[in-house]
Parts: sequence; C-alpha cells; structure tokens
Amino acid sequence: MHLSKKGLALDIDWIISLGVFLIYLGVFFLMIRQLPDRQSPTASLLGSVEDGVTESAAWQVQRMPLVISSNISGAEPIITSFAYDWKNFSFTDNTSFDISEGKLIFATPLKTGKNLAWLVKSAENYSKPATTPGLAAGPNGASVDSQRLVLEFQSSIITRAIHFEKERLSDFNISISGVSFKPESGSAENSVQSVSAKYKLALPKINHTSFIVAGFSRVFSYVTTDAPEPHRMLVSATIRNYTHFHINNALSGGVNYTGGACTSSETRLIDFYDANSGLAFILPQGGNVTFCAGNTSIALGLEFPIENETRYDMIFHPGDYNSTLKYITPYRTAFGIIENLTGTSLSLYKSLNETDYKALKNRFGYPNSKEFSFTLLNSSGAPLFNYQPVTPGVTNVFTKEADIFVLDKYGAKTKHKLRIKGW
Repeated sequence: MHLSKKGLALDIDWIISLGVFLIYLGVFFLMIRQLPDRQSPTASLLGSVEDGVTESAAWQVQRMPLVISSNISGAEPIITSFAYDWKNFSFTDNTSFDISEGKLIFATPLKTGKNLAWLVKSAENYSKPATTPGLAAGPNGASVDSQRLVLEFQSSIITRAIHFEKERLSDFNISISGVSFKPESGSAENSVQSVSAKYKLALPKINHTSFIVAGFSRVFSYVTTDAPEPHRMLVSATIRNYTHFHINNALSGGVNYTGGACTSSETRLIDFYDANSGLAFILPQGGNVTFCAGNTSIALGLEFPIENETRYDMIFHPGDYNSTLKYITPYRTAFGIIENLTGTSLSLYKSLNETDYKALKNRFGYPNSKEFSFTLLNSSGAPLFNYQPVTPGVTNVFTKEADIFVLDKYGAKTKHKLRIKGW
C-alpha cells in the first residue's frame, strides 16, 4: 500500500503535536507538584493568633537547687546561710521555712549522701505555711513539748534548761577574751516564725544569736563579730543530774561527784548523760573543754576561737552519747546555679481569656472582617478556658492545634493543647 506525500505529512504533524502536548502535560504536572501548598487567608492567620496567645501567657519561674551532703539520716533541722535577695519564694514541695539573720531555716528528711531540695521564685505570691506546731516561745522562754524540753532566757541569753522534768543547765555565762558579756549594755530581741524561735543579743562589735527549731530539742547559737583581732570565747555553765560523760573513747565514764577532780581536753564534743537522756555540746575546731564535779553539780567551761561567724550547738537528747557523735559534722550545704524555666501561666491565660475581643484583634494583627476563637484543653482533653466571643454561622471554619506546656509557680510543667479556630 502506498501513502501519499500529503497523508504522510499529516501523520508526522499529528505525531509531533501529540508529543508536544504530552511534554507540556509532563512539565505542567511537574511544576504543579513543586508549587508550595497555598493556604486560605483565614488559615494562615491562625498562626498569628497562636503566637499572640502563647506570647501573652508566657512567663518565667526561677528555680535553684540546694544540695545537702549528709552524714546522717532521718528528719533533721537545717540552718544554712542565704545570701540571695529573694523575698517571695518557696520550696517546690512547699516545705515550711524561715529566713532569719541571713539564714534559711527548715526541717527535712535526710538520707546519707546527697540530698536535693529546690527553691522557686516567680511573680506569683507564695502563701507561707502555717506555723509548725511543737514550739512555744516568748521573750523569757521556749518549750518543745514533744521533746520534754523547757528553756529559760534572760536578755536573749539562755539561763536555765529543764529536760525530762529535771534541771540540767543553769548559770550560763559568756566571756570574750576574758571580758564578760554584759547583757544590760546590749540590745535583746526575740521573734517566733513558722518553724523557729530566735533570741539575739547585740553588743558593741559582737552579736550572739540562738535558734530553736520546732520539734527539736537543740539550741543552735551563732557568734558574729567584726573585730579584726582573733578572739576566744568562754562559755561557762552549771550542769546537773547526769551520771556519765563522753569526750572520746579514752576519756569517758562515770562522773565522780565526790572526788572533786577536773577533766580537760581539746575536743569538739562533750556529752553528759544518764540512763534516759543527755546534753551534748558541739564546738568549732580548736575547742577546749574543762569540767569539775563537786557535790551535786558540774562546773563546765567551753573555750573556742571565734571568727566573723562561729557556731556552737547544745543538743538535748534521749539515750547516751552514741546518738550525738554524728553531729560533729552532720551535713554540708551548697546552692547551685539558678535556672530560668519558661512556660504558659494559667493566671496570665485567664487574664487573656477575659480580654476584650477587639483589643485582642488589634494585638494579634487579625483583620476586623475575620473572626477567631481559641480553647485551652488539659492533658485529658477537657477544656479549661474557652474564648469564643463570636459564634460562626454557616461558613468554612479552619482549625489549628498546638501543644503548649503550662508552668506552675512551683516549676512543674504539664502538657496542654491550644485549639484555635478561624473563619
């Protein structure tokens, strides 16, 4: 069969046209696939609402770790220097505490080794827990009923102690480098806070401050001075109704009230005790103890160097000296680096939820001709706040969801969902 030249030309033209058309379709679909998805103007505006909500409700909580390296276990009173200018703050677990004389005072369970507590600070108020029961205190005395301890004070200096219904200490006096404390020449003050009582006597160039912590039969005393030269402090007292003493394994035993002998030793610990209870003194490094027994009492002298701040403790305790050896070096404290946590504040979100709709539109840059609403849902999907001043009619409604983290004033974060609608 023979094809005419004209028919052959038509076939070639048709084939070329079909090829060009197919190439055009391929290029067209390729370009379509490479084009970015185009959202409707309303859907693209939802991003500005999301940004506006999260920025308006964002806030910051500061968190600081307190590391307690402990040689003891059980519930213990902690007193540590607190040099931070924090006024409104709390522990993350809402532990009761006091701030007094630049010290943080609280009680907490400890385990042997490292213990971690967290302090938090934010723009929200922290309600301070009610006063811890177990401590009754006033200008002239303090008592810890659970420990059967009664203390008497005069001019904020302890004068007498009764433990387990017996007088244990009296005639308490202090001298610095041979010069006796004269309370009448100083200024005495006392106060009771949530967990502690303070007794302070301020004298020229030297202060003596004692703390009693609720629930504990101990007196923690601090001597502070700005005098440049070195000093030694002498504490003298009369001790009664104890039958034994312990300084160390080589220097311990029964108290001989008839021999009139004196005992002296360089030590940080001396403990007087009987079958039921005892009184231990914990001294700083370089301490010396001297006691002389006679008739029914013990004349005790405690001497130790004092620096800018020096602490010594009196521990009234049940049982013998074995319970107090651990208090020579009970724990060390150190504050860590402050962290800045950021998240969503429910209080700020609540304020946002109550804001005028027109004002929010202006803040978010949302057109007057368009509408929006937003809802905050908790981790279970239940709505907490629903901002919907306008109800959509029969129209297309676009929805956008985003995960946000609500940050409470104690530093805890919980995952929530923000649902935004626009039309």
